Amino acid sequence: MNISKNTISNYIHWVPLIVTVVFALFAFTIQWGVVNARLDGVEKRLDELLVESRAMRSIYGDIERRVAFLEGMTSSSKEHKDSK
Repeated sequence: MNISKNTISNYIHWVPLIVTVVFALFAFTIQWGVVNARLDGVEKRLDELLVESRAMRSIYGDIERRVAFLEGMTSSSKEHKDSK
């Protein structure tokens, strides 16, 4: 009888530790999922920003070409007027 009380006493000391470890692993798993979900959201937003920046770069290049064309037209018309 004394041996069984000793064995039960040993298990009683380990139960809180095991329960704590299980809860900690459960919480860690949930936290890991939350962090991954947020990182996925950040990654999607960064991808959107990259696409937007490429589009803006294209638009900026078009505007530069148009301005250069207009500058060429105005400078050539000034030179044409000056030569007369």
